[in-house]
Amino acid sequence: MESSDARRANRAAVLGHLLALGAATRVAIGRATGLSKATVSRVVDELMHDGLVREGGPMSGGGPGRQALALRLAGEDRVVCGVDLGGTHTRFLVTDLGGRVRAWARESTPHDRDAAGIAAWLAGHIGALTGDTAPSATAIGLPGAVHPGTGAVRTVPNLPQLEGTALREALDGLLTGVLAFDNDVNAALRGEVTAGAARGHGTAVLVAAGTGLGAAVHLDGRPLPGRTGGVGEFGVLPHGAGTLEDAISGGGMVRRARERGHAVGDAAEIFAAAANGAGTGLRAVLDEAREALGVLLTAVTVAYEPEVVVLGGGVAPAFGPWLPGLRAALAEVTPRPPLLRPSALGDPAGAIGSWVTALQAVYQGMDVALPDLGGVATTVLKHLTKEDPHVPASPA
Repeated sequence: MESSDARRANRAAVLGHLLALGAATRVAIGRATGLSKATVSRVVDELMHDGLVREGGPMSGGGPGRQALALRLAGEDRVVCGVDLGGTHTRFLVTDLGGRVRAWARESTPHDRDAAGIAAWLAGHIGALTGDTAPSATAIGLPGAVHPGTGAVRTVPNLPQLEGTALREALDGLLTGVLAFDNDVNAALRGEVTAGAARGHGTAVLVAAGTGLGAAVHLDGRPLPGRTGGVGEFGVLPHGAGTLEDAISGGGMVRRARERGHAVGDAAEIFAAAANGAGTGLRAVLDEAREALGVLLTAVTVAYEPEVVVLGGGVAPAFGPWLPGLRAALAEVTPRPPLLRPSALGDPAGAIGSWVTALQAVYQGMDVALPDLGGVATTVLKHLTKEDPHVPASPA
């Protein structure tokens, strides 16, 4: 008798192979997964019954003789939605259950609405993107700490109206299907672990430097949100006359530059001006940022001993020239310093991570263990980088 755990794992193995390739024969699935012919046939029959797999025409390229029938992903009639609700922009990703992209959009986040108003705005855009097919699951990454038990949000400096549970309560009445919430940096790291710079690494940290500063941790292959969702809030640690966030984030650098009399609009201007030999004030801002980043990387290294630290967010690409020196400094702290890598997913990372959460929620509801989504997520990313994000008109 097949145990429940074995059944879930076998279903995940078959589905994961099809998610990676799109189509395969029963024989090819058995070879790739190591499952017996009987097990593959039983699992395929179950997945066909659940509407996740269908049988198509003969598989091409098999040589002379009778051609084996191809198994293909189904699930076109059901969709999932991943949302990255950021302090500046909100990104939406909608796919069917086979990972085929239905819509990819980016919109300015409305700061002038309360939690109920933002919930209505989110639901309106999701409805415009999904059309007549209500999402089976929606996962939303938020710019704050999300309590893993209650879902209460705290520490949201860019969208303080989202603190508490008002957003969840409002969306519960506006969206159908599974509804999940997480910190936006946690979502971005989930994307990088699935198909980005942290893929293949069991223990990884993402440091996101944008308007603010955040971090997320995967420990031994699992996300580590903490008891209250506060793991990774290193930005509050004191540094110099302020905090690590004041020194490293784009918003903090701009404030410090302006205090020194430089009229800069964003962090990119600071890096560009310093590279062109601007005054000592801007160079001092960058020196402080580099020193603070070294402190942060040392803290995450001794706390978690990650195999890789991914640097994401709008400011992170400018850190590239600092990375060799920072890793050399970490080598003085530990004999095996982490790899320091820029984000491989870039802007879509949070939306992809939220989409992974939504898709997994549907699969788990069908008694499928966690399949490897790396192949399909890579295909999704290629689609996103070719398409201009656009949201159709939706209710105000």
